Amino acid sequence: MGRIGNIGRNGRVDAKKVKLCILLAGCAFLLLAVLKTEYKERDLSQWNDAYLGADEAIQMLTFSGYEKSEWEELLDMKQDRELKFVDVKKILEHLGATEYVTYQKEGDAKAIDRKTWYDIYDQLLELLDTNQKVSCTPCLILKKDSKEQQVQTQDGSYSYLVPDDFLEETKGYLCYLYENTIIGLKREKGLEVVLPNVYFEGVSQQKASVLFGGQTYEFPLEEAGEDLSGTVCDMHFKDGEIFKIDRKQETITGNLLTVDEQKIEIDGYGPLKRAKVLPVYKTYGTIEQKDVSDIVIGNMNVTYVVAGDEVCAILLNQPANLSNIRVLLLDGDGTVYRDGVWITCDGEYQVVYGENTAVYGGGTLFDTASCLTEAGDGYVRIDAVNGNEMYLADASGSRISYGYEGGFEVRRYAEGFVVINDVPIENYLYQVVTSEMPANYQPEALKAQAVCARSYAYRQLLQSEYAQYGAHVDDSTNYQVYNRQEHTDIARTVVDDTCGEVMTCGGEIIEAFYFSTSCGMTQDDCVWNNVIADDYPFLKVTRVSADQTPLALSDEAAFYQYITGIDDSCFDVSSHFFRWSTTAKLTDERMEQARQVLAVRKEIKPENILLYDSSGNPTDTVSGLGKLLSMQIKARGNGGAVLDLVLTYENGTAEVLSEYNIRKVLGCLVDDVHLLDGTTQKMAILPSACFTFSYDETTGTYTIYGGGYGHGVGMSQNGAEGMAELGYSYKDILNFFFKNIEIEPKG
Repeated sequence: MGRIGNIGRNGRVDAKKVKLCILLAGCAFLLLAVLKTEYKERDLSQWNDAYLGADEAIQMLTFSGYEKSEWEELLDMKQDRELKFVDVKKILEHLGATEYVTYQKEGDAKAIDRKTWYDIYDQLLELLDTNQKVSCTPCLILKKDSKEQQVQTQDGSYSYLVPDDFLEETKGYLCYLYENTIIGLKREKGLEVVLPNVYFEGVSQQKASVLFGGQTYEFPLEEAGEDLSGTVCDMHFKDGEIFKIDRKQETITGNLLTVDEQKIEIDGYGPLKRAKVLPVYKTYGTIEQKDVSDIVIGNMNVTYVVAGDEVCAILLNQPANLSNIRVLLLDGDGTVYRDGVWITCDGEYQVVYGENTAVYGGGTLFDTASCLTEAGDGYVRIDAVNGNEMYLADASGSRISYGYEGGFEVRRYAEGFVVINDVPIENYLYQVVTSEMPANYQPEALKAQAVCARSYAYRQLLQSEYAQYGAHVDDSTNYQVYNRQEHTDIARTVVDDTCGEVMTCGGEIIEAFYFSTSCGMTQDDCVWNNVIADDYPFLKVTRVSADQTPLALSDEAAFYQYITGIDDSCFDVSSHFFRWSTTAKLTDERMEQARQVLAVRKEIKPENILLYDSSGNPTDTVSGLGKLLSMQIKARGNGGAVLDLVLTYENGTAEVLSEYNIRKVLGCLVDDVHLLDGTTQKMAILPSACFTFSYDETTGTYTIYGGGYGHGVGMSQNGAEGMAELGYSYKDILNFFFKNIEIEPKG
């Protein structure tokens, strides 16, 4: 009985244990079910601090050169899932990096944590990314475009491959960047990212409004502590919030003289280092961000924000005062640099170098090398004391130029000396008008030339393509020929009679192109392979005649008939370039010269020289084309100019676009040019692109028939002369050649 009782008592105890075990087993099962459900439902498109998806890791391997599909096949991915240790093992084996990358290995099926993956990834970059194409960079997300998968950051715009929800605006991340794309990122608590050199517009309703990168952004900000409106600041962000604002307080003011990628030269301060990204803020009128190229060299008193030893931002507080133009005076061979610069003057002149000033007597020779002993020595400024003209001279003192008004600035570079003539615009025009048009032309034609030249000059002031040298234009046909003729009273008269007048279209000063002689028609900007017609709404194909009957000169037969005859109604029919002819033979020497021109022009503007191999595939080189076999006109404009010339070679073709390229290439192939007055001229460039040709198979000779001289766009100077002889006024002439314009004083 007692044994049975003991058994019964023990049995009750075992039952409790069994119930407890069942309860624990149930809990464990429930926990496993929950974990399993969590794993199934984990959304890898959402950021997880602990783990990452295999697809995320694959995107980070973009730099390896393998396609995404190759990685998906290697990792046996049917859909995105967590990255596991077995995946890492396969990745390292595929990249041949197994023995070079160290990490704490765990079970193949276990998901790998982010920290371990980042450590592995950084080792892979050090091992395989030898050209450092991948960088890990702090990025502040200013704006996100989910549709285009692009973000704006403090360093510019990037596309992204990471899941869209990984990136939040105003948050900072450590981003892995490859070819301007975010391929991966890290989130680090407390990461500080700086938004540099913003223009602080103000605070309203606890939001700071700032201008940066051409966009206005608003950020939550309870208070700034001081009124920062109208200042340039660095804004520090941490964990999505502004935690510090540094105001840039040091500024200097002065005219911008020169600017390049490394430095900026300010009148009175000399060269200063500049920020790589240099924002320019226009603070008058509508506040907006501009570009350094919008600063008018030498004509705009602006404020420079300085931090440390560099200019970090520029404030444009008022419009430019467009009074002077700065002309780069090319050397005799057309180059920018000179071996030396000597100055002389009939009367006294002043030399300023740094803080030193000296006055030289009339006839005294000044050698700029006496101050500029080596490159980077700043500049020398030379001005006549009583408005006398100054001259460039050689080392012996003999004058090598006509007289210059205004002042000289001379700088020394490693390549040599550069001379700038800083001169009032109207004085500049005195020496342009009769350098570009004969002084014995009709006054009304010369007045038209003056307005064209003034309009063109003002446009160039706003572009400053020679900003690195401190100039707006040079003195050659690249812009307008300047000071290449004896000074004349008529030039001053016509400039003064039109003082300040420019042509405008839609309220903007036009780029008033002009050229020597038409073929009877002007051209539009299609001759430059310009496909944006709205750029020049004032340029239209125009018949240069009182007879405005339309001519369909894009047709080859119609153009041939027109160009081989004489249109007596044309205003410039008396010009000896109105009609011309020449011949071309494809000799080895000439073909080689043409190939060299093709190579040079291809490098300057690739889209205007299209090269194809014998299979019709595009190529970038002229080598291997072989012998030139034939030429063909592929397209002609409405004004008659050739737009597209095809050269057929033994091993390919060259398609030549743009009037200058076409003229330059054919200039290598032609003999002397026979003009309408019976004279001949040797020319390195075909007179115009208004031509046609025939081919004689017996002699292997092309006979070229053409008309006009120059690009053919805008005003024909000889056409203007013909109109003036018939009694047209300069305003009549300008309105004839330029459409939809107003002639008005420059404000």
